[in-house]
Amino acid sequence: MATTDNVKEMRDNLAGELKSVIKEAETLLDDTNDHAEKRYNSAREKLKTALDTAKTELPKVTKKAVEKTKYAAHVTDEYVGGNPWKAVSVAAAIGLLAGVVIGRSK
Repeated sequence: MATTDNVKEMRDNLAGELKSVIKEAETLLDDTNDHAEKRYNSAREKLKTALDTAKTELPKVTKKAVEKTKYAAHVTDEYVGGNPWKAVSVAAAIGLLAGVVIGRSK
């Protein structure tokens, strides 16, 4: 199940990067707290709203992505298991096309 491991790794990387962005944005939010001008306060409130939305939506998006990926992996596994020669033929055709494209580019 290398594909599932890759998906989990990609999901974890995405979640980690988003958490990092959120953390940096929160730091920026705290840094702008000292500014008293109206424009800064308005921008600060907009940023806070966007951060709150990102925090609540991240788990939902991650869950949906995992569900769709699991479904796609399951369907692919069933198809390849039921049609091994078709899968081999498709893989061979893709390999042949890639070889032709690479050969022509040199």
